[in-house]
Amino acid sequence: MDEQLKHLFDYTKFHIGMYTTLIAAIIGVFANDDLKLAYTGLIPYIKVAIVAFLIAGVAGGLVASSIPFFKTFESFSRAKLGPWSFKVVPAIWCTHIEHTAFWIGCLVAAYGLFQVLPS
Repeated sequence: MDEQLKHLFDYTKFHIGMYTTLIAAIIGVFANDDLKLAYTGLIPYIKVAIVAFLIAGVAGGLVASSIPFFKTFESFSRAKLGPWSFKVVPAIWCTHIEHTAFWIGCLVAAYGLFQVLPS
């Protein structure tokens, strides 16, 4: 495995852990009834953010679970990925989907916070 591919693998593993932690933290905070009542207006934004983080996690999982089958970043970036033998999504798209979904989740959550916090 070349260095660029190794870095992508480490980077993607870190991101998957981050998505899992963010989703667990959000659900944990909103499991508290007092916080849920105080920030009820935030719930629709949080639902969208969680879905975005799940999409990012799936795309990241697809990238991370596929990387061990490639020796170079170039061969990986030209490949199509998918579960089992259904290789339909270009690998580079998976990396873009992961990043885009993550940032959409962050931006939606931040926008929601600014909408519900007192000014």
